[in-house]
Amino acid sequence: MIALLLRILCVVTLASPAVSIATPAFEYGPRPPLCVFDPTEQLKPETVKELSESLAAIYQKEGIDVIVVILNDLGKAPPEHVAKRFAEAWSKSSIHCVILQVSDHADSPWVVPGGKILGYLNPDQVQLAVASIQRHAAAEPRDEDKIITAANESADMLRYWMANAINRSAMIQTESAKMRKDLETKARQRQVAVMIAAGTFIPIIAGISLLVVVLRSRRPAYFPDPAWQPRLGAPHAGGNHAVADLGPPLP
Repeated sequence: MIALLLRILCVVTLASPAVSIATPAFEYGPRPPLCVFDPTEQLKPETVKELSESLAAIYQKEGIDVIVVILNDLGKAPPEHVAKRFAEAWSKSSIHCVILQVSDHADSPWVVPGGKILGYLNPDQVQLAVASIQRHAAAEPRDEDKIITAANESADMLRYWMANAINRSAMIQTESAKMRKDLETKARQRQVAVMIAAGTFIPIIAGISLLVVVLRSRRPAYFPDPAWQPRLGAPHAGGNHAVADLGPPLP
């Protein structure tokens, strides 16, 4: 019995760290089917339906995900932080934006774009665009119009950024292809120039060589000077098979 209790205690002890380090679930749950999250029903149902269908169509056609989140309060949490948490939990697109509307904040709605597209943009450009959208939304008299303005202009902003990124990528690809083509053309031109030079200079060199041979063959011929070498100390040496007559032997 004691051994069984010790085993159970060990299992609980080992399992407790895993439970403590597990990632907590998002407090607002999974993403709803609509692009507008309005749990307190601050917007009219027809407005939610119309705006959600418009944003869903943009996502289906262009991959741009705009989420509208409407809350009563945020407590002490920064609005941008809350918007990014919604984006991390609900958006899987590489280019997205969260429109956060809070009832007890006069500065709302906040426009918080995100995704990989921001890596291709100048941060100052992003801030100017976001400030412009929030300024236009703040100029609307009703909260409903503020949300609609912020959502529509945010979608247009993301469209513009994505088009610029695609055009820039296409331009880079075009310029790279053009540069490769120019390098290949120059390489072919160098090969042709080398072949032409070789075809020009080889006959010239062959002609010069032939001319030198012909000129040498027309010069007068001379026997080489003989090389004399005394033999046995004599002033002259006899030729081959020479015989010397010494006369009869002395008595």
